[in-house]
Amino acid sequence: MRFFKILFIIFFVCFSFVAPYKAYFSHKPLLINQSLTIEDGSTINMVISEITPQNIFNKLYLKIFLLINEIDTLKSGEYKIYQKSLKEIIKDMNQGNTVTHKIVIKEGTNLYELNNLINDSYLINDCEMLKCLNTLFDYSEGTLYPDTYFYKRGDKASIILQKSHDRLMNYLNSLSLNKIRVNSLNNEELLILSSIIEKEAGNHDEKPLIAGVFIKRLNENMRLQADPTIIYGLLPNFDGDIKKSNILDRNNKYNTYMINGLPPSPIAISSISSIDAAFGAKPGEYLFFVADSPKSHYFSKTYDEHLNKIRELGLDK
Repeated sequence: MRFFKILFIIFFVCFSFVAPYKAYFSHKPLLINQSLTIEDGSTINMVISEITPQNIFNKLYLKIFLLINEIDTLKSGEYKIYQKSLKEIIKDMNQGNTVTHKIVIKEGTNLYELNNLINDSYLINDCEMLKCLNTLFDYSEGTLYPDTYFYKRGDKASIILQKSHDRLMNYLNSLSLNKIRVNSLNNEELLILSSIIEKEAGNHDEKPLIAGVFIKRLNENMRLQADPTIIYGLLPNFDGDIKKSNILDRNNKYNTYMINGLPPSPIAISSISSIDAAFGAKPGEYLFFVADSPKSHYFSKTYDEHLNKIRELGLDK
């Protein structure tokens, strides 16, 4: 009889400990924050006390849990803690399963927009206006490969931006190796033209036509007369309206109504389809185009036809 009493007492004590122990590590703390950042030098007790209240029993449970699971350190970084059990949180922190963020570098983005995008992210902006890029080109604008890039909080922007730049250079090199170049543009000129195509085109299908217009104009020593280039030259202070004085401004080195040939650099990041259109651009039959809807253009062979279309659209007023 005494044996069963002792056995009962042992069982009761174990149950009294094990049940709260399991409950402690299985419960999901009621947390407002979605994530928690562990700084270098933080102790385990410091971190856990930020997640859930610590009393003498909880501290004991924690010590036993860490001992059983052979956990003696938590890795610094940002961790998701919302709707996770304490056990899951601690194991994530021990294994370094930090939160992954993403930044989307879109085609059509210019330097100013890119800089704002980085400043609004969790990246450290150590590459203001792409000044950090290691590039063979005379410019940095428009030299990134548009895509989604993943990173951890506190990563340096320069690492992602250089990676994006190198991807674009590899793509340009692959074009030169695998396709026949049908125009006289080098890679630097190619990116400049492709960026103008990117900002002018209303849809993918008309990009080759726009490229053909611009190549034909370049070959015939005609000015490109592309509105997006004027706008770029007015950044970051463009007010949304191109004025007659802007068109006649000879001090704007991006004003293709006044300068001959291409502007000094791209005006945005190009999509791959715009780069392909510029690479394969041949002089087409058209010399002019005008937007006849938000997503398309009307192309003309002669200036008279172009003017008639402008009048028809009511754009001459």
